[in-house]
Amino acid sequence: MARWLVVAAAAALVSSGHGHAAAIACEAPAELTHVSATLPHLAKRLRAGQPVKIVAIGGASTRGAAAGAPELAYPQRLQLALAALYPAVPITVVNKGEARQSTQQMIQRFPGDVYAEQPVLVVWETGIADAVRGVEVDDFANALQSGIDAIKNRAVDILLVDMQFSHRTSTLINFEQYLSALHRIGDLNEVYVFPRFEMMRYWSEQHMFNFEDVAEAERSRLAAKVYDCIGRDLARAIQLAVQ
Repeated sequence: MARWLVVAAAAALVSSGHGHAAAIACEAPAELTHVSATLPHLAKRLRAGQPVKIVAIGGASTRGAAAGAPELAYPQRLQLALAALYPAVPITVVNKGEARQSTQQMIQRFPGDVYAEQPVLVVWETGIADAVRGVEVDDFANALQSGIDAIKNRAVDILLVDMQFSHRTSTLINFEQYLSALHRIGDLNEVYVFPRFEMMRYWSEQHMFNFEDVAEAERSRLAAKVYDCIGRDLARAIQLAVQ
């Protein structure tokens, strides 16, 4: 088996202003693209051709602040990618990102920002603020578990997205213990965790994207490219989870 799997091969069907070069830039190691968890409620809705609503809740990277425009955020890129994969199904991704919120603070938003939307799938990006603030890892894990329980109790599928990566922030903040806790809780609950941290680290090490020493004028453009890759790779992971 080839060592590398080009995730964007399937996503290349997606119309994107970044073209073929962007599709190649979204490749990731095969071990990062494996999906074993399932999304049964979403799968049922897609098979029936019924409208799908997904809520993406998270922090500033969910909001897409670094790219400078909401339509460039990864939830919007996810919606476009899913629409290309499932053209016969109306798919809406609602962006509920708010900057600098801990896992517990996001859970407090669930009634108004998640449940009220009546989604079939929740994409929950969390852990960054907890790591930055130095929240006790056990408290982070307990909050994450309570949030997963609350969503599953409503017969809604859930998918987790872990932290962003950059060499600079990783030298200042100990993300590893939070990453470990997040993936452990995901495994215990048979919830897929999209490995954004390791994907972005791979892209950085392979010089696909230069995350360091980026000129001010290029930062928003780089962020938009990264969000586009995240959205399309996430769509491919969802496609695997509903097969």
